[in-house]
Amino acid sequence: MDGDLVKTTGELIQRVERLLAWQKLSCPTQRILIALAGVPGSGKTTISDALIKELERNGIFDVAVLPMDGFHHTRTTLSSFPDPDEAFRRRGAPFTFDATALVDLVVLLRKTPVTTPDEPETIIKAPGFDHARKDPIPDAVEISSRTRIVIVEGNYVLLDQDPWRRISTLVNDK
Repeated sequence: MDGDLVKTTGELIQRVERLLAWQKLSCPTQRILIALAGVPGSGKTTISDALIKELERNGIFDVAVLPMDGFHHTRTTLSSFPDPDEAFRRRGAPFTFDATALVDLVVLLRKTPVTTPDEPETIIKAPGFDHARKDPIPDAVEISSRTRIVIVEGNYVLLDQDPWRRISTLVNDK
């Protein structure tokens, strides 16, 4: 890792450790949600991957990433937009995502309690994105009810525009 990534990851680890301490004392069944936003190519995936590796080195394995990419509208849906040419030309703009579905999933993650190993496990499913097919894949991402930390990652997860802005009210850190 380069120096900036090491520094950033170290700072994020400290923030996550504080959140875990808070969770243990205050609300042990509440999932920790972290929003990681930035422009394309800014290093969101690199940072989340490095953070997960460092957390695992510290013995924290119950972490998942929820990428916003799975919430792209399908090409079929874009074809039904009032101006399909514009929708395809601007694919990747906020209106070309199913932001409501993403917000609904973040709400579900907030409301669903973390379960212990002696409790029944449930799986929350989310769409992934297949770059070869250029379309989302339903149920490609699985988040266990035992997952204590979810990193919600994407360009617009902190966008100050409805319905995106609701995400910032649901996460523990951003």
